[in-house]
Amino acid sequence: MIEFIRKFFGYYQYENEEGVLGLPEPFKDELGQGAFSDWRHFVFIILVVLLCAILYQVFKRYKSAGIRTVFVLSIMMFTVRVINQVARAIMGAENPALRAFPFHLCTVMSFLLPLVVIFNWKKLKTPVYTLSMMGGIITIILGEYFENQFLTFSALEGMSAHTILVLIPIIEIATGEFKFEFKKAWTVFIAMVILMLWATLANEVFFRGYDTNYMYLKENGLPDNLGGDVYFLIYVVIFLLMFSIIFGIPSLYRKIKYKN
Repeated sequence: MIEFIRKFFGYYQYENEEGVLGLPEPFKDELGQGAFSDWRHFVFIILVVLLCAILYQVFKRYKSAGIRTVFVLSIMMFTVRVINQVARAIMGAENPALRAFPFHLCTVMSFLLPLVVIFNWKKLKTPVYTLSMMGGIITIILGEYFENQFLTFSALEGMSAHTILVLIPIIEIATGEFKFEFKKAWTVFIAMVILMLWATLANEVFFRGYDTNYMYLKENGLPDNLGGDVYFLIYVVIFLLMFSIIFGIPSLYRKIKYKN
């Protein structure tokens, strides 16, 4: 039991190819099959889809319960994320410690989304909910948590956080607290530009000289180096595709429902 707890919560230093110890990181055994090869990845995707469908139907009927659930999920995610990032800074997993601040898209959203819910910042809901869903869906599809057979607390926390990034907007739509509208869609582009500037500041100013690649702006973050030197164009295509789906499907649904 003690060994399990140590592996589940602990951080280890591993040697790189030159035999130099790296920064502390969660336990890894590299025995997983990886994305789209490990059966757990398929189960993860199916569970998220089922959760979205089931919770939408449930909270469409029980709206007050849905509102409370969103609030509880927000508190939980924010609290766990803060504790996790502070712990990483203390243990030296982030070097320098200020790298524990959020700079990646999903990390920023995992802090900002709960604040938007808790303080009911209605004007920020459209950009934050849109980018949260984008980041959550992409990460779930890429399945970066299945390189290891043993799933640590860090892996499960990441899986939970990215799932919640998708679930909260879905539940808010079900309860009638939010809806995706094209007239507010322009705010998503403004928010994305701000996040890219924030990540660029981290890459080129705050942590210049360190091996950072926040929001994968400096190096290709796509599987198998997809897109090569023009990988940023692939980013743009993916962004526009997901933007069209997130705003297009609800608008189409409302249009069909109105006609009927």
